[in-house]
Amino acid sequence: MDDATAELPTAALTYLATPKDRIGPLLEQLFTADAIVHDDGHTHVGLTAIRNWNNAVTSAFSYTRTISAIEVRHSAAVVIVRLDGNFPGSPVDLHHHFSLHEDKICAMTICP
Repeated sequence: MDDATAELPTAALTYLATPKDRIGPLLEQLFTADAIVHDDGHTHVGLTAIRNWNNAVTSAFSYTRTISAIEVRHSAAVVIVRLDGNFPGSPVDLHHHFSLHEDKICAMTICP
């Protein structure tokens, strides 16, 4: 962990630092049971839906993530992440907006 990521809440850092294909077993540790993920125009509510979304992304694309900027305010964090992989438009910088409750992600929005 470098100085830039030191301020990032543990759940958000773990989510971003863990390869997508290894996130599945960690979902219950990282997300609240009723968490909401908004990505690519779709909303995924609850751990089952988030697991299905993660599995679909994992099977469709390979990519690496590089954190380029972090802003943390109270129980929220915005992280700009460069994704570089085998998907249309690669590479792309995406904003990951995390809302946290009791050290878990309760909402995450991924957008350009």
